[in-house]
Amino acid sequence: MSQEEYQHRLILHRTPNRDYSSTPVPGIRIADLSSIAIIELKKLLKESGRYEINIDTLSDEQLLKDLLLMQGGKLTIASLVLLATEDTLSKTLPYAEIRFGYKVNEKEIRNQDTVIFKGGYLLYYNKVWDKIQARNLLVSIPLGMRIVERYAFDEQTIREALNNAVIHRDYLVSESTFVMQYPTKIEVKSPGGFPEGITIKNIIDESKPRNKLLADILFKCELVEQFGNGVNLMYKNQLALGQDPPNYKNSTDKRVILKLDGNIQDLEFAKYVLKIADSKNKSLNDQELLILHKIKNGESIDSNHTINELLELGLIEKIGYSKYMLSKQYYSDTNQKGRYTKKKGLSRIKNKELIIQHLSNFKSAAKHDFEDMLGFQFSPKDVSNLLQELRREGKIYFDGPPRSPKGLWKLSQVT
Repeated sequence: MSQEEYQHRLILHRTPNRDYSSTPVPGIRIADLSSIAIIELKKLLKESGRYEINIDTLSDEQLLKDLLLMQGGKLTIASLVLLATEDTLSKTLPYAEIRFGYKVNEKEIRNQDTVIFKGGYLLYYNKVWDKIQARNLLVSIPLGMRIVERYAFDEQTIREALNNAVIHRDYLVSESTFVMQYPTKIEVKSPGGFPEGITIKNIIDESKPRNKLLADILFKCELVEQFGNGVNLMYKNQLALGQDPPNYKNSTDKRVILKLDGNIQDLEFAKYVLKIADSKNKSLNDQELLILHKIKNGESIDSNHTINELLELGLIEKIGYSKYMLSKQYYSDTNQKGRYTKKKGLSRIKNKELIIQHLSNFKSAAKHDFEDMLGFQFSPKDVSNLLQELRREGKIYFDGPPRSPKGLWKLSQVT
């Protein structure tokens, strides 16, 4: 490319919050776009209902202008990514392609199947899914007297992952997008790290499309459900099936790497989620499922609106300060009644008995003595709650001014 073009791209690459996809491309005409891709664009816009103008009354040129795919008489990068012929794209954006591979396992050196999808994305977006679906395993989940069947790789999840790779990749990087499929795992690698301000920790809550025009068009075509909602949908679908959440841990500042695990890690949790949908007529959202997933794994969670809703629905129970457990119904349905009693009982009954036993042995104790006794898994707030419960039950009392650091807890005369 010319020095002028190089400097232009360099400025764009270094400009925060840029939208490279809206950049006009000189020398490209509508004739360089695929007529098949334009027909597909019109079909998607009609079916989605997100584009109110009567498309049949518009020429191709006017439609492209209205969608901002043509600006100032020039086609944009977004128009090429979505609509260009294979020949046009190979000359202008040769790395705007998706390379698909399939291996039976990760130890294999060669792919058993390889396909390179070239040209505008609207020419092949269904073909990529069809290629994955051809080897998609069907999983049967027993639910009472019936069997519920689900695929290892959910279609909505895979399409969101592909759309995200197209929307968020850095088209200034000379690297293709890669999709590698295994029997129970799919990995999507897209050039460029996370957009500015997005990290692995906040990716489920924050959204900042690197190529906004591309995102706008795919939204109007209803290929993406909602702005900033793609990762949430992937989390929801994975967790609802008892699978691990989307994994971005191997991402770097040069590329985003997404791993989707097709294994059902917790069949009983998947059955529990399906039963909730049946019995309570409620489809759990991504935030609710993520919280249930964390609680199931024993993670502490601060109280919030979603926690309170789950408590009201009877799907979780509080067992301490910032500590919750899944409901008794879950452990009953999954034949883990003993585990429920242990998890619930040790947090209250048994530990209160330990406090009584400690006071029987030593006659009195300060709060920090109980904190040492109960261990690191109990916060100071948890210990205070247990002591206050025993006080209200009349089994112990506090000898000293209220909140005094020198006061001691002692047994009541009748315990």
